Amino acid sequence: MDNFIGKDGFNWWIGVVENRMDPLNMGRCQVRIFGFHTENKQLIPTADLPWAPCLSSPNASHSFSTPKEGDYVIGFFADGQSPQNPTIDRKSTRLNSSHVK
Repeated sequence: MDNFIGKDGFNWWIGVVENRMDPLNMGRCQVRIFGFHTENKQLIPTADLPWAPCLSSPNASHSFSTPKEGDYVIGFFADGQSPQNPTIDRKSTRLNSSHVK
């Protein structure tokens, strides 16, 4: 096994949720990750973004609810340097569209 989490470091990211209607009903979201996915939705449409599972409760009540479209989330790539498998760690309560461009 050549590629696993932690082997080449931990690759954190920040992104915005664009779709939470998971066809497998697993609570995953499609996230546009800043620095990895262009803002141009004609080049990378929302439908082409990878599905990202949520690791833990992304809300303060500790009950699970999927982040909503437009929510900023923080996560990491479960496949290390091959940024294909994003995982949502938490919803950011401090970031909004005025902070990240």
